Amino acid sequence: MKTSIHLAASLILAALLYPLFSWKALLVLTGGVLIDVDHYLWYIYKYRKFNLLDSYKFYFKNMETNNFTNVMGILLVFHTIEFLLLMAFLSFYYESVLAFTIGLLSHYFLDVIFLYSVPKRIITNHSIISWIVKNRIKH
Repeated sequence: MKTSIHLAASLILAALLYPLFSWKALLVLTGGVLIDVDHYLWYIYKYRKFNLLDSYKFYFKNMETNNFTNVMGILLVFHTIEFLLLMAFLSFYYESVLAFTIGLLSHYFLDVIFLYSVPKRIITNHSIISWIVKNRIKH
């Protein structure tokens, strides 16, 4: 899903939640947009390159061309069930984490829509534990 769509949805959600969270509604943007930094982290890990523009091209220009095969099974740590569970747990104790988690959930929701409409399949691994087990078996 393109960053601009995540940004638009997160801005709308943050505006709607502003009366409830005040300035902490900005954390909805963090959860809704900035968690995609894990795409860049994976790119650095896999290709040992730090060029942000090359990373962007890799994810948004080449993926559809290659039918998403170049990203099959990657691990995006902020898109995992373990990260969501940690944020959900912390949300019970910190209002700021709750705002972040609301943005995170909106991000996940938009990603699910994307996955079922464009590649029409799950292309990334959504569990750190599962990814470790699968990669241990392969090697």
